[in-house]
Amino acid sequence: EGGPLYEYRQIDPLNNADGGQPGGNIRVGFLFRTDRGLSFVDRPGGDAVTPVEVVDRPSGPQLSISPGRIDPANPGFVATRKSLVGEFKARGKKLFVVVNHFSSKGDDQPLFGRFQPPIRFSEVARHQQAQVVNDFVDDLLAVDPNANVVVLGDINDFEFSETIDILEGGVLTTLMKTLPAEERYSYVFEGNSQTLDQILVSNYLLSRFPLVYDVVHVNAEFADQASDHDPSVARIDLTGRP
Repeated sequence: EGGPLYEYRQIDPLNNADGGQPGGNIRVGFLFRTDRGLSFVDRPGGDAVTPVEVVDRPSGPQLSISPGRIDPANPGFVATRKSLVGEFKARGKKLFVVVNHFSSKGDDQPLFGRFQPPIRFSEVARHQQAQVVNDFVDDLLAVDPNANVVVLGDINDFEFSETIDILEGGVLTTLMKTLPAEERYSYVFEGNSQTLDQILVSNYLLSRFPLVYDVVHVNAEFADQASDHDPSVARIDLTGRP
């Protein structure tokens, strides 16, 4: 008690189908406040295997199910977390948010290992996942080029990677790239500060609404951690620019 009220949305995965700790059934979801002019648009029918679709309505694009999984049967998502999209209403405007947890780098050869340059086996899956999400964003923008879209999560790849190039696809902007170079990290691995967590926004949203972005370095640099990742924060003023 004493804090603001939050709600959540998620979809239960099939048992042991999404990687991670056996029996843990790791997944992504939405946690959102209800006292800031933000509401979730619920549309029934979402489950572990049903793919969400973009529906063209006179009022603009809407999701067939919300929340909904994006192409969950795609081979790129085998044994890993499926991307989830939700439709929100924020100060009278539609906002589509895609949350992700792409495949980890665990199978890659080490940066300073025996084999140089190291082979990044895990990139294959992340490239597929990024393409699936980018294709979905394209579907939204095909209905409304000015749709407000946010794509975020643990992408498990750097802001200068091919994964991010695919995910951006000319229609999204990676906010990490807007920070000074020395601030572009959310994770420290073997002494190497790097970025795995990303927030991307549609180009129209970036141009239309004031936005402040930062990575809060409260975990990665310290032994006493609440998480091994730093939180990323984007504040978007949906009242628009003057």
